Amino acid sequence: MGGTFFIFLFTISNVSLLLISVTAVNPKKGFSMRMIHIDSKESPLYPGAHLTRGERLQRLFKQSKAQARYIKSQILLRNNATLSMNPNIARLPVVYEQRLLYVAKVGLGTFPGRRQSFMNYNLMIDSGSDQIWLQCEGAAKSFNQDMPLYPWKSSTTYHPIPCNTHPLCKGDKCNADGQCTYVTEYMTGSVTSGIFAEEKFTLGSDTGGTESIQLHMGCGFFQQNFEKFIGNNHLVGKPDLIAGILGLGSGKWSFLNQLGVAGQGKFSYCFETFNPNIEGSNTYLRFGADATIGGVLQKVHTTPIVVPEFETSLYYLNLEDISVGNKRVGFPRNAFKQNNRRVGGAIIDSGAPISIMYKNHFDRVADLVKEHFNRIGIEYIGSQECFNVCFRLRGRFDITNYPSITFHFQQANYVVPDYKANFVMTSMEIVCLGIFRGQTDTPAFTLGAMQQTNKRILYNIMDRSLSFATEYCELDS
Repeated sequence: MGGTFFIFLFTISNVSLLLISVTAVNPKKGFSMRMIHIDSKESPLYPGAHLTRGERLQRLFKQSKAQARYIKSQILLRNNATLSMNPNIARLPVVYEQRLLYVAKVGLGTFPGRRQSFMNYNLMIDSGSDQIWLQCEGAAKSFNQDMPLYPWKSSTTYHPIPCNTHPLCKGDKCNADGQCTYVTEYMTGSVTSGIFAEEKFTLGSDTGGTESIQLHMGCGFFQQNFEKFIGNNHLVGKPDLIAGILGLGSGKWSFLNQLGVAGQGKFSYCFETFNPNIEGSNTYLRFGADATIGGVLQKVHTTPIVVPEFETSLYYLNLEDISVGNKRVGFPRNAFKQNNRRVGGAIIDSGAPISIMYKNHFDRVADLVKEHFNRIGIEYIGSQECFNVCFRLRGRFDITNYPSITFHFQQANYVVPDYKANFVMTSMEIVCLGIFRGQTDTPAFTLGAMQQTNKRILYNIMDRSLSFATEYCELDS
């Protein structure tokens, strides 16, 4: 499914999967969505307390690698225009497909005679795609879900979009009834198709105070090959709570762009530090007027969002250099720049729990990390678990001995001082650098969710800027 999110994700720290439920909505003032970590007991996707810390780390590793594989397949597809109608050609083997990191609970439709006029559905958030869709009643093929397929015929606010009345719906997307149709294929081989329609979305349904907005969505009458990551919970005795996808990419059909005045082209989030024993979460995804930054004593840094020459849902930034502690790597100019094959570049991606860097670039950063620990007598032990650069701690180790890591973006230094955001404890005495060594046919650097923790991050799509400031995210409300 999509590629990136902001949030992310969009990732969305160490956010491995989140439930988002809307808590406050006002189209004129903006709105916020509460984000609940997958490992929280509040989450309907809670995996249970049986997972060990090592198993949770393995899951984060697999999610980051799966995200990188998706981006790689997206680049391959767009590098060859002849593949645009057949994504199967560019499909890569996927070992782990739980890439989507959030779930949004939304109220849909208008059903007269019900105590609550709308019906709540859980949609997986895909920060790298634009389509909003869910499975509809009468579907010829569908994945398993516990809620009834969406009863579109009974909703008085459901209106199919007539052909040729919308700029994104021309004659080649019409059916025999003159309705606009859609087909969305993902690199995983999953496909959904059906009717484009306008429907009322009710947000804020969990708090009593609600606001409604008319949005375009896909009513899915054919879903295939989603079973790897949606509709398979019943196999392990858990409910299947997902009904479709909520696209939060930057395209014309996306949730963000359809919000119009309410969204104002802005969203922000602040991720909590990864906690394997998390009970709940007070993290929120904020849109429009609610997406603010720059509180008392908060220093805000801003860097441009790069607009590539090619179509993409990824958020690219200009990364100029990296420092470990107070020592710069000294990367050559353009080391992280995209090349003419659309690979390279630096992105911010909440869909990747852990940051990923080209092997050669990674090795240069790792050398400085090893040099730092060697200087204070900490033993380097190579790779452990799924991490490439690890150290053995003997006795008490002061957290001030961990080096900060600074990403020198254009006009803004992104400092990650928190040892929990830069390093991962795989056991009581082993600590590893929390960045993965990546491939050379993907972005050169992906700033993942773990290194976005305790930062207020604001995306402004209107002026193409990314702002960030240090914030204690556990207090976000």
